[in-house]
Amino acid sequence: MPVSVELQDPYSYSIWPIVLIVIVIVASLVAIVLLSILIRLRKPAKPKAPVTQIFKPKTLADAQREYLGKIAYVEQQYRDGQMDVRTVHQELSAIVRMFVYDVTGVQAQNFSLNELKAYNINQISQLIEEFYAPEFAERTDKQTEDSIRDAREVIYKWN
Repeated sequence: MPVSVELQDPYSYSIWPIVLIVIVIVASLVAIVLLSILIRLRKPAKPKAPVTQIFKPKTLADAQREYLGKIAYVEQQYRDGQMDVRTVHQELSAIVRMFVYDVTGVQAQNFSLNELKAYNINQISQLIEEFYAPEFAERTDKQTEDSIRDAREVIYKWN
């Protein structure tokens, strides 16, 4: 039986497609290896352990000078009509609390009144308690000038 189709030898096909595929594969592998080496070389050094900041209290005289100045500024703002009674008492409370922190390291700025009392910081807890009414109530009998004077006195007499 005669066959009309002639079969070709396997070597008679063009070899260029095979060579091209092999070149692409080899080039891809080389690129992957080079990139992984570069990434490893560029990897930053191990991060250093975070530096813990050690609390360094200010000297009492420096802290007193700084915070008495802040109280004087609040007083001037109040006299100029730029602060109302509530804002003055809020500022005074923040100033006194930050003074305690700067002098002792006790984070009084984050404490409630009960927590301040638990720390036995009587001067501050009594003053903050007096500030609560003007800070949060609609009306108060506490005079702003008295509050400014009391805040100054606590800072000035701190030991």
